Amino acid sequence: MLSRLVVQIQSTRCFSRTGKLWDRFTRDGLRQRMRKIQVKEAEPLFQHPVYPDSIPVRPHSHLWKAGIFSAVFTVGAFSVAALYDGYLAYDALRVPAGELIRNFYKQTRRIAQDQEVELTPGMKCALSLILANCVVTALWKVPQLQAFMWRYFSNSYASKSLCSPMLLSVFSHSSLIHLGLNMYVLWSFSGVAIDKFLGVPQFIAMYASAGVVASFTSLIHKSSIRSPIRAVGASGAILGLLAYTCSKIPEARLQIVFLPFFDFSAQSAILGVILFDVIGLIAGFRLFDHAAHLGGALFGLAYAHLAEGYYRDMVDDNLKMFVESEKEEERKKKK
Repeated sequence: MLSRLVVQIQSTRCFSRTGKLWDRFTRDGLRQRMRKIQVKEAEPLFQHPVYPDSIPVRPHSHLWKAGIFSAVFTVGAFSVAALYDGYLAYDALRVPAGELIRNFYKQTRRIAQDQEVELTPGMKCALSLILANCVVTALWKVPQLQAFMWRYFSNSYASKSLCSPMLLSVFSHSSLIHLGLNMYVLWSFSGVAIDKFLGVPQFIAMYASAGVVASFTSLIHKSSIRSPIRAVGASGAILGLLAYTCSKIPEARLQIVFLPFFDFSAQSAILGVILFDVIGLIAGFRLFDHAAHLGGALFGLAYAHLAEGYYRDMVDDNLKMFVESEKEEERKKKK
């Protein structure tokens, strides 16, 4: 009886040398497992589709091209904006005082009579940007344009085009939800930012420049981790503008659309966004482009605290240039 029990136990799968459990700990089994681990480690970290313009991830040395493009574009954008703002200020000086009073009187009468008030310059500018984003996002749905859109309207460190997508990708979005959320945030504060602080030319220059800088910081991150992943979206540009606006009105109370009962200060909001993106970068989260968000937000803060004064000086210099030019023309006419 005892001998039968021993035979039955030895013949069970758990103690059989021919079972799968025992095979895992044999020399050949361990070698096979180690081979699988080595193959897995040898696989690329990022699996992604191959596009017509796909190339191997660029070397780190190519970052200088993106950096120079970011610097030249930013300086150029604000220079053009300052020139136009200077001309607007000069043009305003030429309007007779009586005309200004009449325009002000018409506007106050319209408001007093509860007539429909026209859109402010800030609202018109915001709507124009929203329309541009919608048009570009719609172009992604055209099959014949897919190769063109992937090459020039998606920001990647593994694409044949490096610099132009840094700007054009700011107008692209991956889905209607992505587009809707970004445009909602843009509309919610752009009127105040334009009409109270920036004006239309400076706002457009900052939107584009913040987007380019955000794309550049995203490329730096992609280069460091050797990622070919492509990025689209206006989040970096919008966060740059939002950070600027929050720094101008730090005590303003903000709310999240889905949590109307919870409010917080503008200063706390931008600090929370920066902290969230820093944690996302350190932890390696891939749901958002944290490097682009962080770059855009820091650009907005840096502009508000360090560079805006230089822009005002540029506008004043351009205004003086237009005034001096007019005086010179008057002198020539008198001669």
